[in-house]
Amino acid sequence: MSDPGALQAAGLYDPEAPGAPDRLALLEHLVAEGATVGDMVEADRLGRLPALAGHLARRGTGPFHSPAELAAAGVAHLETFAKVWQAAGLPAVPPDEHDLNEEDVQAIRSFESAVDLFGEDALLQFTRAVGAGLASIADASMAIFGLTVSDSLLEEGASELEYARALENGSRLLADVVPQVMEALLVHHIDRAVDRYVAGGGDDVGAQLAYLAVGFVDLVESTAIIQDLPPADIASAISAFEHRATEVVAAHGGRVVKFIGDEVMFVASTAADAAEIALELVEFAAEHPALRGLRGGLAWGALVRGYGDYYGPVVNIAARAVKEARSGEVLAELELVGQVQAATALRVGVPQERELRGFVEPVVLWPIERPGS
Repeated sequence: MSDPGALQAAGLYDPEAPGAPDRLALLEHLVAEGATVGDMVEADRLGRLPALAGHLARRGTGPFHSPAELAAAGVAHLETFAKVWQAAGLPAVPPDEHDLNEEDVQAIRSFESAVDLFGEDALLQFTRAVGAGLASIADASMAIFGLTVSDSLLEEGASELEYARALENGSRLLADVVPQVMEALLVHHIDRAVDRYVAGGGDDVGAQLAYLAVGFVDLVESTAIIQDLPPADIASAISAFEHRATEVVAAHGGRVVKFIGDEVMFVASTAADAAEIALELVEFAAEHPALRGLRGGLAWGALVRGYGDYYGPVVNIAARAVKEARSGEVLAELELVGQVQAATALRVGVPQERELRGFVEPVVLWPIERPGS
């Protein structure tokens, strides 16, 4: 049991204030979970006292170490630690700040041990890719909590303690369950990545290149959608598009490389798969009540492989082609069109010469359609 007098002296508790019993219950709960008075004073200053329960559930109560201590113990040089943290997309930790738990220490040890095998530059690039993915997962976790649990608590007029317990339970779920799910799914994603590596030429073309189809699909008039619809409907429509894109790309053995605002970049092992992906998404957008339509751009060739991304002239053609397409139209360059004609019953329309940004000569693009469309 905490000392109400000490909490009052720290400015955390006023027995005469409205809701004083609820505030005291929250403070006692935080103390029971390992919070110090200093922790609570800082959280209260930031207006995040109930959220401290979630922080304690995610990070524990220590022991915590500083980068300087890790350097003195031979775990990692300060410069190396700073490089790793920044590559992961995290703000710098001051050398004497005790903010690193045992899992952080193990992560740094793992980086140091892997440097001999992969080299520091390659490992930092990999860390950037991992950090970007984890940042997206973290934002998604905040979105699902806010849209479900948090909104319900606000509507019900929940107390600070009830809100803190919800944050605590949600954080424990994320810390305990999500890593297990990620570990299981990662193995399957690695298998699919190996398949794409082989399909793209594998060791015959080297790690820097991959012969694949690349596509971009872009929502039409997304600005109008945002202006015309309430926030909940905007979120629902964009979520439906992203969900369907993920499903369709996976069903054809491809990979969503990234979502760029209202645009999706994907790769596929065959030109036929890429064409089917784009057309199925065009059809989905045409039938959705809130979306104004979709357009696509496709290309085939040697993609420059990055750490979780693809680059090069072939990617640029697809990215520029989608901006030339009309709503409901999928445009593709010659190499991909030739493969589609040889392998599918899809129809290729009249070619069009287009001036694409970044290309000196005009590029010929063909619309790809379903028979009878």
